[in-house]
Amino acid sequence: MLTAQALGTADLKTGKTVFNKSCGSCHKMYGEGGIVGPDLTGSNRTDPEYILMNVLEPSAEIQDDYKMVVINTRDGRTYSGNIISENQRQITMRIVGQDQVVINKSGILSREVTDVSMMPSGLFENLTQAEIVNLMAYLKTNKRVE
Repeated sequence: MLTAQALGTADLKTGKTVFNKSCGSCHKMYGEGGIVGPDLTGSNRTDPEYILMNVLEPSAEIQDDYKMVVINTRDGRTYSGNIISENQRQITMRIVGQDQVVINKSGILSREVTDVSMMPSGLFENLTQAEIVNLMAYLKTNKRVE
């Protein structure tokens, strides 16, 4: 499905649209998108196997900064996200779809760093074959697509 010919004739604008819908809330590419996951602009995107490994098995290899942290507070709330900063009194977390959250350490009941990526597995399951090809071609681009 991801032959050189298929990727070479893919629609990059459609691929960008698929990226924005499926990936852009968490990942940035060429200055556009979210900041929960790594910026993909400089990653090894020219290698389809690298992309596929990270999309199909997002928890296989996770940088420490992107491991999911689950914090339960004494008042019964649960936060799942990435730690942006931490000092002796507070933790600041980035949570998908929300503003940054500042949590006082004195209110923390438990804190767990998981070996699970915040990126869900199965991202391709809701995409058509054409959308996957267009997305993969867009991810391989070395320039901004308008």
